[in-house]
Amino acid sequence: MDIHDILTLQLSFFKEPELKKVLRERGKLVEVAPDTPILNEGSYVKTVPILLNGVVKVVREEAGKEILLYYIYPLESCIVSIHCGINQLKSRVKAIAEDHSKALLIPSYEVDEWQRKFPSFNNYIMNLYQKRFDDVLDAFNALAFQSLDNRILTYLKTKTDALHSNKIKMTHQDLGDELGTARETISRILKKLEVEEKVVLHRGWIEVML
Repeated sequence: MDIHDILTLQLSFFKEPELKKVLRERGKLVEVAPDTPILNEGSYVKTVPILLNGVVKVVREEAGKEILLYYIYPLESCIVSIHCGINQLKSRVKAIAEDHSKALLIPSYEVDEWQRKFPSFNNYIMNLYQKRFDDVLDAFNALAFQSLDNRILTYLKTKTDALHSNKIKMTHQDLGDELGTARETISRILKKLEVEEKVVLHRGWIEVML
């Protein structure tokens, strides 16, 4: 599909004809291979991605470890990219494609003006901020009130839904890093979940049976 088809079929919530026109003129379609960064920590943000398919994880590196902040799913964008692009700041996070992904890149310097000019674009950006705020609340609730068993299952279920596959390429160390938990603890709980027939463990990947 070209940008015209994408605006008609996937991004039909962008209503204004002039907005569609500038998106066709200034947007750029890109395809990203799995495990490829689309935003690097410490770099200036020149473009903002609107993800069309695939999954992108946003992480921050601390003490040599990558800590998961959130995922970007189809029709979403990265609020860190938006904020840094508008304010001409260097990114403090890294965004990495989890699987084969396709995105529409828009110039970051246009975002602020388009928000003021086009109500449907402003609604899109505001909804993204609301969703990320809700994600933060959900993460806090999980840490405060859920057992680690349930946190792991919720995480795995969310990821299988996003990838449209119950097979997740991930080591116990990877899962521990993303949940901020020691590998040994993750391994112990995964073995318990396997006994309960909720997962099947393989070398380098996890099969989710929910």
